[in-house]
Amino acid sequence: MKDREAVVTNGRAVFYAAIWNDLRQAAMDKGWALALHGSLASDMDIMAMAWVKDAEPVWEMIWALKKCFDNPKAIDVNETDMPNNRRVFTLSIWSDFYLDINVISCNRLNDK
Repeated sequence: MKDREAVVTNGRAVFYAAIWNDLRQAAMDKGWALALHGSLASDMDIMAMAWVKDAEPVWEMIWALKKCFDNPKAIDVNETDMPNNRRVFTLSIWSDFYLDINVISCNRLNDK
């Protein structure tokens, strides 16, 4: 069992937690659901899935996530193909803070 002295604050995790609801709502407004995956120790790993029949294309959802920040045009996005039809959209949001948005490819939702 951990005692109180074992509890430390990770500044990254606190930052990511503070922006989570805005990201979740922005995705939901485009018909997507988000789920967290990982420790939040270095980056924010997010799984994104189309949640409604007429969800917006993936790039619309990515743009909505970028708009959660002050200067969305300054946020670079790198797209990487991964195994099992997964694509990761890495958003460089600030210095060495990143969002890794993991999407399983399916039909028109992933059209560019």
